[in-house]
Amino acid sequence: MPANWTGGGDVKLYYGLGADHSSVEVRVLGEGVTQQRFDAALNERSHRIAAIKNDELQDASMLVSAVRLSPQSVTLQYYKRESRRQTFVHEFHLLVDDAYVMLRAESYNGNTAPVEARLLKLSKEIFKVAPENAGAGFALGPVVIRSHHDQEIASFYFRPPASDVSLSIYINALSPDDDERLHVRTQKDTQIFLAGDYENLRAGKITLADMQAEESLIGFSDDTHRQILFVSENYRDNPSLSRPAMGIRLSAGGKKRSAIDPDKPRDLVRWTLPQFANKGYELPLWQQAASPDPVNPSLTDYEAMAVWDAILKSVRIRYGAVALKPDPWATIRGPSAEEAAENKRILDEFIASFEKRKP
Repeated sequence: MPANWTGGGDVKLYYGLGADHSSVEVRVLGEGVTQQRFDAALNERSHRIAAIKNDELQDASMLVSAVRLSPQSVTLQYYKRESRRQTFVHEFHLLVDDAYVMLRAESYNGNTAPVEARLLKLSKEIFKVAPENAGAGFALGPVVIRSHHDQEIASFYFRPPASDVSLSIYINALSPDDDERLHVRTQKDTQIFLAGDYENLRAGKITLADMQAEESLIGFSDDTHRQILFVSENYRDNPSLSRPAMGIRLSAGGKKRSAIDPDKPRDLVRWTLPQFANKGYELPLWQQAASPDPVNPSLTDYEAMAVWDAILKSVRIRYGAVALKPDPWATIRGPSAEEAAENKRILDEFIASFEKRKP
């Protein structure tokens, strides 16, 4: 992507593919985070959750526990919602070098031990590495997750600064291909939402990450502004972690994102708080500023196509990203200390027997 584009994303990891599967959400909340900012963010987060009372349980605090395992790792447990049900959200907050990573999972019927064990194990499988040394695992911003999970679903977003252009990417490792191809759905959707009034800029078959794919590039207008929407998705007969379903969307025009103040530190709490603890952040509707007028695309159709083509041609599966999952039934083990000593004795006697022989 262009060098000045920024963004982020999150991934949900699934362990087991049946009805009894478990899952963990992983999100990078910030980079370049100091220990002081990490502690301040956790203090604000825990106090906001603890301040809310569970009306269904004699006004008990929604925060069940907050445990600091080390200066760089803290666990939080709280009720998912105000209810008598023993349904909890578990969060594991990590400072991996200077990357603030949050793991989140849920437990039901008070069965918390397996979830806590899962989060603790996963917390030891997340590393910050240079991109060229990523190695095996799922790359999420500045960290790599080296977990032997069974399914991964991720969403990423990227934008230029203060722009109307945005790029989103959806990844689903094991999702089967859609029964209807992209060009068929495009015709149906544009007929429904745009009454067929759109410009077909380009459409057809392409290659995405060495897999068959399609793209649909359209433009559409109303009385106030014009927008463009580029969409691509790949197709494969054998879904796997190394052959995921990918959906990529590039849009321009419409809402323009405001400029980010470089001197203002990124909020590490607000966007991931549970809904019940998010009070006070948003102004009432009557106090909010009016929405800005929509704008035309800041890129021409051909400029947008050039960016689109460059991005799609660069997409590939990182070599060695998917490590083989260990066989749970394997019984491979090394020799015991006694066996190793006996093997060494036999080897030494064998070598010594050559030294005693005459030429």
